[in-house]
Amino acid sequence: MTKLDEILQSLEASNHDLVEMLPANLNHKMVQKARLGKKPVPKHTQDLILQAVNALLREKSVTEDKKVKQYKRVEIFGE
Repeated sequence: MTKLDEILQSLEASNHDLVEMLPANLNHKMVQKARLGKKPVPKHTQDLILQAVNALLREKSVTEDKKVKQYKRVEIFGE
């Protein structure tokens, strides 16, 4: 289980929820490959997924009225 998978499971979010955050740039295939973590994810894709995860966290925090942590690329994907 990757860190990205852990985060999405804790949020009860699907791959589609991430794609909805950045529909013009991100697709389901990119998210699925990153979530499985079998192969290295390109840095551009990491940045897009990171933006989508943080946007999803901001959206959830507004609905639940609590402060959430914004992730950095290294925290999710390592170096």
